[in-house]
Amino acid sequence: MECMSAQVETELRNRLGDESDRYCVETCQHSVSTFSNQNIEVQVDNVRDHVVVVLHTQTPPVSDHIVELLALLDAINNAHPRQTFVVFPYMPYSRSDRKNRPRISVMGQRLPEILNKVLNVRRVMLLEPHDPHIKQYFVPTADEVPALPLLVNYIRNEYLTTLKREQCAIVFADSSAAKRFEEVPSSLGIDPAYIYKSRLDNSESPNVKVVTGKIRGKHCLIVDDEILTGNTVLKDAALLKQEGAASVRMLAVHGALCDQKLTAEELMAKLMDSPVDEFVVTDSVPLGDKVALAGGKLKVIPIAPLLGEACKRLILGESLSELHRLGPDIG
Repeated sequence: MECMSAQVETELRNRLGDESDRYCVETCQHSVSTFSNQNIEVQVDNVRDHVVVVLHTQTPPVSDHIVELLALLDAINNAHPRQTFVVFPYMPYSRSDRKNRPRISVMGQRLPEILNKVLNVRRVMLLEPHDPHIKQYFVPTADEVPALPLLVNYIRNEYLTTLKREQCAIVFADSSAAKRFEEVPSSLGIDPAYIYKSRLDNSESPNVKVVTGKIRGKHCLIVDDEILTGNTVLKDAALLKQEGAASVRMLAVHGALCDQKLTAEELMAKLMDSPVDEFVVTDSVPLGDKVALAGGKLKVIPIAPLLGEACKRLILGESLSELHRLGPDIG
């Protein structure tokens, strides 16, 4: 997380170069004290009348870090900043966003309420949330910055320089991905294909049913928002290879890459010894040793340039709409 913060700080400083007479980007240090009763206390540097950008993403232990975030925001409020922006590269509890079973918690909705009503946070930015509707849990509605253009540009710059478009297929793993990323095939000039499946319970292993679209002899590019345990994409890849795909590559915005039943080493070994030829993710979630464990099969797209540009636009009051284009890289 410290590495991500430093990279975003550098990008933001470079992009605010023309505004150096108005803004000087500095790292705000903070300390966390843990007492004998396991309570914590956070203290921050002097940020009075400063514009503060808080960057928080999902890292284990997730719930402990949420409590630390709340304490950090409380300390910042007590220091009387001019304005506070909270930026979530990957918002914790974003998958717990609806009550789809009896008597369960919905922390994906409660967390925005706590930030808004208790800590008076009014400006929030989400990077490619698991479901776009989650931004509406914030008041006012959170800004959403898509990371999908990063995946599209990766396909354009890394794959389509050696492969012909007619040799490839954009594969959607479910109806949700097909609807959410429907502009990708046309923006790249690549035909789509679809995998139909059912999910009978809350497990992380849905039932794969059938593939529609031309994939025989083609290089299949599965595009989705997240890869967690990898169980779904491994079944998808096996089905695609069974149907005659020449290769299968998985591109996901968020590489959460964790499984409560496996160690990191076991999970990465499972993914590497699979029908998927290559995994491509951003570093919205810190990957640690997982890149080294992947043995070259995991490619990482840095998000710091995108977050730096988005934060600059937030601070200067500029539009974020341009960042939604599926065109060439911005900045």
